[in-house]
Amino acid sequence: MSKHASAMPGASPVPAFSLSRRRLLGAACVGAASGALLLSPAAPVWAAVETELAAFMDLSRRLTGRNDLDARFGQRLYDTLVKRDAGFAASLGELQGKLGKTPQGLGEKAEATARQVLSAWYLGMIGSDYTATVVGYPDALMFKAAGGILKPRAFCFGMPGAWAEKPAVGRA
Repeated sequence: MSKHASAMPGASPVPAFSLSRRRLLGAACVGAASGALLLSPAAPVWAAVETELAAFMDLSRRLTGRNDLDARFGQRLYDTLVKRDAGFAASLGELQGKLGKTPQGLGEKAEATARQVLSAWYLGMIGSDYTATVVGYPDALMFKAAGGILKPRAFCFGMPGAWAEKPAVGRA
């Protein structure tokens, strides 16, 4: 007897992939949507964002002195920086234009942008006050700079503020 109770004796097995009307309609819709997006006015915007991201990654490599920067983490950092500061892309272009072989001689605005980029990569967060945005704490370069010795905690032991209590003396 066959594995399937509904299989008819002597019937040929159904192939693993069969083209149904739903699959054909779904493939046609996906194809039409992707074609419309590629031909839409948004396509040049995507190309500009990709160019800006490439410039951000190149500038980040120059500022950090590291060639092994994670592109996905860089994308998240860049997106968050642009979301928090509408003029960040312009500041980044200005910094890239002023940054020669060495960072000496930068203006205040270019220096602030460089610090913002470095801070984002090394701390994994953008901002320093109560409005700071954590982008990727475990991916931060501060842990890679320690040579893999430090591992970021993923959770806190005890209740919030438990570290402030004086430890109990003796055994319970």
